[in-house]
Amino acid sequence: MKEKKQSQMAEKCAYVRAIHLLYDNPIIFEDPFAIKLISSGSRRILNSWILRRLLALRYPWGRYCLGEIVARNRYSEDQLEKAIARGIKQYVIIGAGLDSFALRRRDLEEHLKIFELDHPTTQRVKKERLDKLNINLPKNLEFVPIDFEKDTIAKALGQSSYLHQLPAFFSWMGTVNYLTRGAIFKTLRSLTSFSAPGSEIIFDYPILDELLDPLELRRIKQIRRFTKRCGEPWITSFDPIALPIEMKELGFTLIENLSPHEQKIKYFKNRKDGLTTLEATYFAHFRIQ
Repeated sequence: MKEKKQSQMAEKCAYVRAIHLLYDNPIIFEDPFAIKLISSGSRRILNSWILRRLLALRYPWGRYCLGEIVARNRYSEDQLEKAIARGIKQYVIIGAGLDSFALRRRDLEEHLKIFELDHPTTQRVKKERLDKLNINLPKNLEFVPIDFEKDTIAKALGQSSYLHQLPAFFSWMGTVNYLTRGAIFKTLRSLTSFSAPGSEIIFDYPILDELLDPLELRRIKQIRRFTKRCGEPWITSFDPIALPIEMKELGFTLIENLSPHEQKIKYFKNRKDGLTTLEATYFAHFRIQ
């Protein structure tokens, strides 16, 4: 992301959550705040059948991205609920963008501390939109600025009210593929050095090109060209077999490595609208040993 510009992908992901809530049935992930948080331009598109149709024709892979985005949000928050039931009291959203969990779950204000980590420019835009909407921030929400290519999670959280001696749940959805491999593993090492045993992390990641069939590879290349034009090039992919081994060397135990096929069974089974997900993205869930 360019230094002085907000994340375009954060805006587009919020738009996707909004369009899913308004026009898809059944709903996989319900985010009523997404409609409020997107820009006025995005809302104009959202409310215009003609503009939505033109975008669908121009970006035929868009429905696959929509499916992947709502599924990863649903999966992350499903696993968070289980972690809260096990006693987790800290939730760290890495690359939070226009996430609205803290706004949607005011029932957790007394039980869960929420830390949103993101680039300061993206955070500033989000705060400005919340101010314009006259939305009071939940008292359990804390914004933590970070540049993932330059800073570590340990450094960023060390300047917040985060309690490193207590386990936490980390959600790192939708941003890993935009970072270099070095930045990704620096972040993971930082997390293990600063977080208590029993902490968990969930992230999504694209798999290597050679593991994709020709049709899906062509679709992924189209998506990469799009994100690059948005200033956020798709940089890193992983081998789903090798990644758990690499994670174990860093001190993580695999809980689940959810494949696209398993995602379809879990979230898209028996749909009549054809909504599905990308064949290129896994959801990984690990626990710090």
